Amino acid sequence: MQKFRNWKEFINQVLIDSGQFENSTSELINQTEIETFKSTDQNSLTVIRVGYLKEGLLIYLQIFNPTVPGYNKYVEGEYFYQHDFSDDGKTYGNPALEFNERNRNGIISILEKGLKGKEVQFIKNGKVLKSKLYIAEFDSNFNYTYDFTKRNFWSKIFGQKIDKIGGIEKREIELNKIFNGIKNVLQQRV
Repeated sequence: MQKFRNWKEFINQVLIDSGQFENSTSELINQTEIETFKSTDQNSLTVIRVGYLKEGLLIYLQIFNPTVPGYNKYVEGEYFYQHDFSDDGKTYGNPALEFNERNRNGIISILEKGLKGKEVQFIKNGKVLKSKLYIAEFDSNFNYTYDFTKRNFWSKIFGQKIDKIGGIEKREIELNKIFNGIKNVLQQRV
């Protein structure tokens, strides 16, 4: 079994060895080092962004694709908490994950399973005006709604609903088509 010293070494090994992602680009924003991994599939627009804090903690692992703006908006503000993969009933805790076996296995699970759910888009003239994101496994009717128009607050509340505007095209995108997981994540579990 391989030994890893930190999150960066671990994530790089997993993504690059899978053959599905290529070497990352890196940038420093405030106190977060951000690595961006591009898909090796030339037809895929999916990228994975990983954020590391100075203390060696993993703050986020986000999957982006321009064809699902609602999902992208959802993950923008999402980050890990200390107890996200805890099985002792604790929730939340401090922001970010320590580099330990429990958390590594949690990240491996996310990467293996890929994305779940769907995004329903309302499009006019090739532009997504509204998106409904269904990702709650416990309730298939629960959704997050994102309005991408420039309408003001009152127009959004009292104006015509986007779904009712003439010429609107409705498109459903299964999120596992965007990222269905990594098939050969580290030949031996960590």
